[in-house]
Amino acid sequence: MKAQTVIPLLLSGALLFLPSSVPTAGTAGTSAVTGAPWFTAEVDTDGDTGQYVSVAYDPFTRGTYVSYYDATNQKLRIARDDRATSNCGPGDEWYCMTLDGDATDVGRYSSIAVRPDGNGMGIAYYDAVNGALKYLEFDNPYLWVYSVITVDRGIAPVSSTGLYTSLRYNGPDQPVIAYYFDNPSPGGADALMLAYYSWASGNCVNGDDPDAWRCETIITGEGVGQYASLFIQGEWNFHVAYYDGGNGDLWYATSVGDGNCGPYGNDWVCYPVSVSGDVGKYASLYVDSGGHFHIAYYSATDDALMYATNAVSSGNCGLLNSAQCDEIDAMPQDYHPLGISIAEDAAGYPIIAYQGEYGSLKIARPLDALGMPPGAGNCGPEVGLFTTWYCETIDPYVSKFNFSYRNGDYASIAVSPAGLATIAYYRLYTHVEPDDGNLVIARQRLQVYLPLAVKNQ
Repeated sequence: MKAQTVIPLLLSGALLFLPSSVPTAGTAGTSAVTGAPWFTAEVDTDGDTGQYVSVAYDPFTRGTYVSYYDATNQKLRIARDDRATSNCGPGDEWYCMTLDGDATDVGRYSSIAVRPDGNGMGIAYYDAVNGALKYLEFDNPYLWVYSVITVDRGIAPVSSTGLYTSLRYNGPDQPVIAYYFDNPSPGGADALMLAYYSWASGNCVNGDDPDAWRCETIITGEGVGQYASLFIQGEWNFHVAYYDGGNGDLWYATSVGDGNCGPYGNDWVCYPVSVSGDVGKYASLYVDSGGHFHIAYYSATDDALMYATNAVSSGNCGLLNSAQCDEIDAMPQDYHPLGISIAEDAAGYPIIAYQGEYGSLKIARPLDALGMPPGAGNCGPEVGLFTTWYCETIDPYVSKFNFSYRNGDYASIAVSPAGLATIAYYRLYTHVEPDDGNLVIARQRLQVYLPLAVKNQ
């Protein structure tokens, strides 16, 4: 019998390849899937839909969930990758559904999260008619059974609450929401707020269940609390990055340690991270296992994507130069809302999804995350003669004779335990009447190798 040689053959439902400019990872300290290729697809194309998008990955069901705003009908929507009961997306691979359908103009500033124990998920969002923060909870997302509650309410039209929501769950699986309270009345104070489910010690007197929900003021001031981004470690270690709109600064607040802010005046620490010009819009935060913050944000002064983290030694920003703030890449000057979202990859490195120049969806990662050598970078801060990050275009801006579209508005990223990333974002079509857009998903997929038997001659 003649011997056979086995050759690996790369297969996929579509042509699958790695861009020549991005090497496969696998170097020590990197994730083996960081170089997995990206695929993009429009998921919901019914009217102008896909704004205020938020994405979450369920490690138990391995499902991807996206909350977003349907501007045509002024409704909150959800999309789930589900071939069994699908009704949207390419090849009907997704299921799309309107939520809180009896309400009018709900769903802006949506933030979706999955419970750590896998028993359901929730969405925090804004009710524009009532100027209120709402919370929707699925006990079982596959049965699509949910409940809705108004957590906190402003006094419309004088004030509103629930803008820039950011939802997380703590260790005991209690929903916790950071949000912005806007008080435009003369002498009124805006505020960064925190609401959480507390069973029987609540105080949210303007909500539907004041005994169960607790609403606390972290810090007040003109424009303070915009673009809030919440991260929770364990049960009660809260961290929030936010924008001080009155001064144009990026701030950071944490419940770890006694300090200068919080509901009791000194049980939180609040301090500026960057004050160089107008910085801090579109802030996105995660905190690593060592307690170091990682914040991606926009500098309107430089039209740039910025990245801040705790400095190893002496930094260039933050409290007593305790942080390092670096410019990563250029961003559009005139396109708003921009998309910026940061997450931690499987190897512990930051991955940032953002809207690049001219309206393209891009990602930025440190060279070490990709196992790339010095000199291979094309963005980020310089060390010696070399840049230290790699920025890659995932979905470019498109311009044709009779229409064009830009990508990356409201970008939101989530990473699976295997290290594969998914980005949800809004694609805006222009030069059509009227301008409208769609919900789009970009996701990494693993290469699939099958043996190919070839007879030796």
